[in-house]
Amino acid sequence: MTYIQMGKLTGIHSTLLCRYVTGSTRPSRAQSRHLERTLLRRSWFKERLRGRMKVRDDGYLDLNSVTSDPNILRWIAAEAASEFSKVRCDRGLTAATSGISLATAIALEMRQPIVYATHSKASGVRSYIEADLHSVNPAQVSTLYIARDEMKRGDNILIVDDVATTGRTLSGLILLVKRADCKVGGIFVLSSKSYSWKKRVSPLLEERSKVAVMYELGRE
Repeated sequence: MTYIQMGKLTGIHSTLLCRYVTGSTRPSRAQSRHLERTLLRRSWFKERLRGRMKVRDDGYLDLNSVTSDPNILRWIAAEAASEFSKVRCDRGLTAATSGISLATAIALEMRQPIVYATHSKASGVRSYIEADLHSVNPAQVSTLYIARDEMKRGDNILIVDDVATTGRTLSGLILLVKRADCKVGGIFVLSSKSYSWKKRVSPLLEERSKVAVMYELGRE
C-alpha cells in the first residue's frame, strides 16, 4: 500500500505515517492501537491476499504472485508458525518445485531444516527413499524421492503444500515420512481446491497429526 492509501484508511497524514514506518517518530499507545485496528487486522490482510490468487479458465490456480512475493511469504510463514507453535516439528518437507519458496519461508520462520522431495534422483546419492504417486485421469505413475540421510529416524515432520486438490502429492509425502521411520507432526496447506484430498490423506495420518488449511477454495 502507498502512504496515501494508508492515510485514507487511517485518517493519519501520509507524512506522519512515513515517519512511523522509518522509525523517526513513534506513535502514541492510542495511535498504535488505531493503526492496529485499521491496518494490521489479520482478516483484512487475508482477504487482500485471497484476491491475488487467480483461477485460470482451465481451472488452474495461479499462486505465482503470492509465492514469489517475499513480504507475503513472511506473513504466511508467521501464520503457519503460530498455527503449529504447540506442535513438535523437527523439519519441514515439501515436493519440488512449486512448494519450495513457501516451505522455505516457513522453515526460516520456525528455524528448522527443510527437505525437498524431487521427481528424479541426483547423481552421487546412493540411497533413496521413494514413493509412487498414482493418478487415475490420466492413468499414470510418477515417483517422489528423498535421500535416505535427509531425515532422522523419529523426527516429527511438518509437510507443506501450496495447493491441495486430489491428495496425490500429499499422500506420497506422507509415505516418504513413514518409510523414513518418522512421524507426520502436521500438514500445512496454503490453498485447498477440493475436499476430496482430505478423504485420501486422513487414513494415512495418526490422530494427533494436525492439518491446517489457510484458504478453503473447494466446493466438492
